[in-house]
Amino acid sequence: MSFDLLIQNGHVIDPATGLNAVRDVAVTGGRIAALLEPGHGQSAGQTLNAAGMVVVPGLIDFHVHVFPGVSHFGIDADATCLARGVTTVLDFGTAGELIFDGFRRFVIDQSRTRVFALLHIASQGLISSPGVTPALGELHDLRYLDIPGLERCVERHRDRITGIKLRLTANLAENGRNEAEALRIAREGADRVGLPLVIHSPNSSLSTEHVLSHMKAGDVLTHCFHAKHCGLVDEKLKVLPIVRDKLAEGVLLDVGHGAGSFGFHVARALLDQDILPHFISSDLHVYNLQGPVHDLLTTLDKFVHLGMSLPDVIARATSLPAKFLGQSGDLGTLQPGALADITILETQTGEFPLRDTENQVETASRRLEVRHVFRSGVRQGLLPRP
Repeated sequence: MSFDLLIQNGHVIDPATGLNAVRDVAVTGGRIAALLEPGHGQSAGQTLNAAGMVVVPGLIDFHVHVFPGVSHFGIDADATCLARGVTTVLDFGTAGELIFDGFRRFVIDQSRTRVFALLHIASQGLISSPGVTPALGELHDLRYLDIPGLERCVERHRDRITGIKLRLTANLAENGRNEAEALRIAREGADRVGLPLVIHSPNSSLSTEHVLSHMKAGDVLTHCFHAKHCGLVDEKLKVLPIVRDKLAEGVLLDVGHGAGSFGFHVARALLDQDILPHFISSDLHVYNLQGPVHDLLTTLDKFVHLGMSLPDVIARATSLPAKFLGQSGDLGTLQPGALADITILETQTGEFPLRDTENQVETASRRLEVRHVFRSGVRQGLLPRP
C-alpha cells in the first residue's frame, strides 16, 4: 500500500488516544490513514523524517482575535497562527451579530487557518474599547444586547459559532453599572441558542461568586491566571471555595494569557492547589503579538516551565479544545480517519526568558519550536517567532 505522505520516526503524542511513542504517521486524501510501527516497509509519495522531533495533532489556539481591519484587536490568522504551528483557532467573540456575516465572509471562509468563533453578546462586538476612539466599552449601552438578533445570527452560522462571549470588566460597562444586567442577558441568550456562555471577568465590579453563580456545566471562564479583582484566588493566593464547587459541576477554565491576564505567581499557586486549566490559550491580538505572548507555543512553554508534563500541555491545545468545538473525531487527534492536521515540534534546550503580564521574567531550560505544519495533509509555510 502506498500513502500520500509518511512522517517517519517522530515521537507521537496524541492525548486523545493516550499515544506517547515513536510511530510513523501515514496520510492519504487529507486524513490520517494509519499509525505504524517504524520499519513497516510501507511507501509514500512524500516522506518526512521526523526523528528527534515531537509529532502532535495540529495545535488549536482556543482564544484569539482574528478580525483585522474591523476590530482594533484583530490580527491575521494565517500569518500569526497557522505559520506558527496552529491549524485551528477559536476567535473569542471579536464579532457580534451586526458584523458576524462579514467576519464569516472575509475571515472564516477565506483563511487557510481553520476558524471557529464565539459570538459576542453585544451586537457591535469588539470595535471599540477604553483606550481607542470612541472610548466606549461594548456594554456602554445595553440596547446592543439584542437576543433576537443573536438567535438569528447563530442559526445562520451554527456550524462555526460554538459559544456566546461576555466581557465583564467595569470600564467596559459604565464603571460597572451595566455588568449585572449584561450577565443576566448573556445567560438568557446563551440558553436560548443552546450554547455555552464564555465569560471574561478580570477587574469586574462583580464578585467571583456572583459571576460563577450564573455559570453551568460546559461554560467557560477565561483569563483565570491573574491576580486582579474577580479572579480565582484570594489575597493569599488561596483558591476560592466556589471555584472548586463549580469545577466539580463542569465549568471549564481557559488561560487566555493576553496582555494583562497571566502572572507566574498566580499560575504556580493554582497548579500547586491542583487547579489546572482545561485550555491553554494565547489570547493573541495586536497588542501582545510582540510580547509578552508572541504565539501559542510561548504560552505552552510557560506551562511546561511551571511543571506540567508535555502530554498534559499538548492535551490542552489539541484534544480538549477539539471536544469543546464539537470536532473530536476530526481535530485534535492523530487517530486514523481524523483530518491530517499535524504539527511537528523540536524541543530546544538552553536559557529562554519568559515574561508574564506583570513584567516578571523567568528563565526556562527548554522551549518548543515548530518545524513543520500540515493542514489536511498539505504542508504550510512557517514564520519565525514575532
